[in-house]
Amino acid sequence: MALNIWRVNKRYFSLSKLLSLLEDPRYPSVGPHLRLLGLTGIWQPKKTKIKQCIFYITVGFFFSQYVKCVIKFHPVPLKLILQYAPFHLGVVKACFFQKDFKKWKSIIDYVSDVECKEIAGRNDEKLRIITEYIKRSRKITYFFWALAFFSNFAIFSEPYQKNQAGTNGTGVYLKVLDGYTPFSDEPPGYYFSMLVQTVLGHMMSVYVVGWDTLVLTIMIFLKGQLRIMRLNYANIIDVKDADKSRNNIMKCHRFHVTFVKYQKLFNSLISPAMFVYLILVSVNLGVCIIEIAQLQDDLKTLISSCLFVVACLIQLLLFFWHSNEVTEESTLVSYGTFESDWVEMDVKCQKEVALLGLTTRTRLVFKAGPFNEMSLNTFIAVS
Repeated sequence: MALNIWRVNKRYFSLSKLLSLLEDPRYPSVGPHLRLLGLTGIWQPKKTKIKQCIFYITVGFFFSQYVKCVIKFHPVPLKLILQYAPFHLGVVKACFFQKDFKKWKSIIDYVSDVECKEIAGRNDEKLRIITEYIKRSRKITYFFWALAFFSNFAIFSEPYQKNQAGTNGTGVYLKVLDGYTPFSDEPPGYYFSMLVQTVLGHMMSVYVVGWDTLVLTIMIFLKGQLRIMRLNYANIIDVKDADKSRNNIMKCHRFHVTFVKYQKLFNSLISPAMFVYLILVSVNLGVCIIEIAQLQDDLKTLISSCLFVVACLIQLLLFFWHSNEVTEESTLVSYGTFESDWVEMDVKCQKEVALLGLTTRTRLVFKAGPFNEMSLNTFIAVS
């Protein structure tokens, strides 16, 4: 049954009319993210050829930079790739998303089904937790989107400030992306080339921020559901009905098994991209810091470079912070069984509660590749 999530949102927290248009009652948590990714064609339950063509053109443009570096090696294009590595990481994220689209869809459907059922149940405590984490997710999402917009504005306006026109008709005209375009590197072709770079660069930026905020929102969902799980465990016992208590135990166990299954699937999907991201951000930060150290009397470039470094660190911190929160919350879930009225039940039921407590002590972690656990300790080591 379709739910009017806007009514739920209006009851518990208000959003502006503009942002409310991004909401989707079928996807309480991830609605805005799917709308953003749907505009670019990366989220397409029903494939459309136009959006697929846009996706292939964007990815092909970025791949042409790597081909140019291989065919004719030059340090300047390589430096551009390293300097603006987060854009290039969008290629990895977008391609992996398309490759594993069915798996992503199954996770998104699971997230939405769980939330819709809990919202329909109208339990005040659960609704409070859901409202709280959705509100938190929206704040982070819209902050992230705004940060990306201003960072892009600074990045794509920087070359125009550094361009130098020569007296003999030639000059130095800088780029952000060195992909193939059928235009000259001198004006007026340069400006057409920059237009293509800007449009496709913003498109890739949408892939990046859409993927990133979707991942963050699912992490926030996982933490919120772990809190709800602990609440369910605390209310698992009905001292007047032993059969109902045992039925509650079975339901909680099945939910936990399914929850762990999707958490592991989610981890397997983001782990390769996060591993590449960890490496690229480390290299990118090094390149930017060296460039900042070499600047002399160039305040605008210094500000834009510092902004870019801070944006990269904030982006990395958001992932590792929320991953760490899921891990910490997962270690507290089993406490809920001992907060219930298990002492009032018979020995057999007490053993079942104890067994549930033991089986739900699973420590849930996210990994960036096979070696690095996504935690605050790892973030501190990188930064």
